Amino acid sequence: MKNQIKLIVFAIAIFGTSLSIQAQTDLSMREALYFTGSNGSTIDLKNDKYVAKGGTLNVSAATAKSCEKNTCEFNVGFIGFRSGDMATALSSYGLISVEGAGLVGNTVYFAASEATKAGVLPVKLKFGTNKITFTIDPYKKTAETNERNNTFSVNVFVSRRGGAAQK
Repeated sequence: MKNQIKLIVFAIAIFGTSLSIQAQTDLSMREALYFTGSNGSTIDLKNDKYVAKGGTLNVSAATAKSCEKNTCEFNVGFIGFRSGDMATALSSYGLISVEGAGLVGNTVYFAASEATKAGVLPVKLKFGTNKITFTIDPYKKTAETNERNNTFSVNVFVSRRGGAAQK
């Protein structure tokens, strides 16, 4: 009888632990960045150029919002996800860093029950190859079930072809 009680208590403890793990939040993202052209607010999944994790995308200065000297500004979109506990609103942060060139980020706000959020940020890239890293929740403010799925990197090659207006 004692063993049966211990087994029941153990099963309840395991079940309770699994429920609390499932109730926690996890943030992640689609492992792709989207170049939205002149659209600075939304991603057009059918028409925008994109680059997936580990890949390289070639873009022309002609498709930039603007160029000045050896740098062009592009609208770059990302898609974030949250799973687990979605009963309440959640505010996190999305950060794009360009190796050797700077950072840009913004709040990523999920309303209650909202699982997907897209955002577009203005990103400055130099002519040539740029390594871009996107991170959701870079300051680890959200307790998550998996912190290893919060970042990825891509390469973007910016060419002068196409003759974008220089300032």
